[in-house]
Amino acid sequence: MKLRSLLTVALAAVLLAGCGDAPKTPAPNGTDAKEGTGIAIPAAATVHNGTDVMFLQMMITHHGQGLEMTKLAAQKATRPEIKQLAAAIDLTQSEEIKIMSAWLKGWNEGTAVSHDMSAHTDHGGLPATGPEEIAALGKASGADFDRTFLALMSGHQGAAAELTNLVSTGGQNPETKELARRIKESRQAQVAQMISLMNG
Repeated sequence: MKLRSLLTVALAAVLLAGCGDAPKTPAPNGTDAKEGTGIAIPAAATVHNGTDVMFLQMMITHHGQGLEMTKLAAQKATRPEIKQLAAAIDLTQSEEIKIMSAWLKGWNEGTAVSHDMSAHTDHGGLPATGPEEIAALGKASGADFDRTFLALMSGHQGAAAELTNLVSTGGQNPETKELARRIKESRQAQVAQMISLMNG
């Protein structure tokens, strides 16, 4: 897979259909501000519900964990194709965080996800790559780092692709639903590439 195809704007992670889906009162303005981010942030319709909000909040958290791993790969991966993949993921997810944050702010919603586990019981908890796993990755080196990174990141991105299914049925905002669709395609392609790298 070429680097360009990995830079497709996409999104990932964890949407909880049960975390409140009553429509919110529209915010006074759509979100189209660039706010010095260096990227064009597409406007999102003001209509949204609790599922859209929870999805974006959880995706921001999920992306942050992915960025921790890609930064380690930039320093420690030994195979150039892994470094290239990590750079593509880092760029895409950094830009997605800016877009998702801008949408939430445009709706007058916070960007941080609730860590109250009772708020996530309806969708099976709060999925995440554990800090212990990321710490173990940081301690790995050489070929062991490459293997550990591919295994951990493929699971991380695979979970993101699977969980985007929830927003397609529970969300209300069209831009959020489209972002979820693109992330599913993008992350599935990344997982396929990582499996190929593991077998190579």
